[in-house]
Order: sequence, then C-alpha cells, then structure tokens
Amino acid sequence: MNIETNRDGDVPVYKVDLDEAADQSTSYTVVESIANLTDRDPDDLEPLWESVDPEALDSFVGHASESSTPYRLAFQYQGYTVEVVENRWLRLVPNEEPSAFAK
Repeated sequence: MNIETNRDGDVPVYKVDLDEAADQSTSYTVVESIANLTDRDPDDLEPLWESVDPEALDSFVGHASESSTPYRLAFQYQGYTVEVVENRWLRLVPNEEPSAFAK
C-alpha cells in the first residue's frame, strides 16, 4: 500500500488511494494504514469498531462510490482524524498540536 505524504502547514497529511487498495475493504485499509504510520502491528491497535462501525463504513463507501453524490466521512481513530473523501481518497491527519511537527 502506498501512503502519500503532504503537509498542511506544519502538520503532515497522509493520503491513501482507495482505488489502489480496491482488493481490501475500506475498514481494513484504515487499520493497515494507521498501523503502518505508527509502526505497530494491526492487532496491537484498538478495535476499529470502538471508533466507527466497520461494516457501516464499508457499506457507505461502497454505495457512495457508485453514486455521483459528493460525500465526506470523518472520524477519529488511534490519534488520527480519518477522512474518506468523494474522490476515493483516505486522508489521515494526526491529532497532535502543530508545534509537535515543527522542525
């Protein structure tokens, strides 16, 4: 999985193309992406269902991607704001203060 890194001011913004990860569910992609970013095993993360219903997330993204209706879904997970945006990107932004990323 390719995680693209950008910056929004001092804060890193990570993007994952959900079309490239089409062979796995959106909920799995969220967990795997956060695990990669935090250098942890996916099994060591808190269960995704404590933040969002994985089946509802997968269903929403599946149905929304087939529609021409714009959408954006955001939730908090493992210290990140996770956003699924209409152009099929997963956007991950750390919830830490911007000064924590200043160099």
